[in-house]
Amino acid sequence: MKTQEHMIAVIEPARDGDATIEVAKENGVIEVAKEVADRGGRVTVLVLITRDIVANIAAFAEAESIGFPDAREIYLERLAEVYSARFGDHDVATIVTGGPNPNRIAFDTAGRVAATSVVMDQRLATRRPWRSSVARSRVPVVIAPPIAA
Repeated sequence: MKTQEHMIAVIEPARDGDATIEVAKENGVIEVAKEVADRGGRVTVLVLITRDIVANIAAFAEAESIGFPDAREIYLERLAEVYSARFGDHDVATIVTGGPNPNRIAFDTAGRVAATSVVMDQRLATRRPWRSSVARSRVPVVIAPPIAA
């Protein structure tokens, strides 16, 4: 029995919610993951929520006069939809996560879902905690190069 290819695509969105897909396009992570989906493989998009994103959610909550939990739910749902939409007809799982150790979360997720590879952009892979996780990874890690404009 042949193992189905399953890639974890690690994405760190831009500060502006409208620019999230542009960051993904520029760094090539989505394109690499889409190639896997096009070949019949599975893709799980792991969206990392940073402090900047949390600040944007708080500003959104204040501007809309809603509570932070409601604003977070709306924002994260939209974010997941944006990334899933990039894959067209392919069934793609989207996980939105944050916390103090996103590198551990990413590679723990890869192990839990039996991923065959992980893809991330160069900027993320060169950060100190990520370098260590990439070096210890039990699955191949693809470092997506920037895409020329």
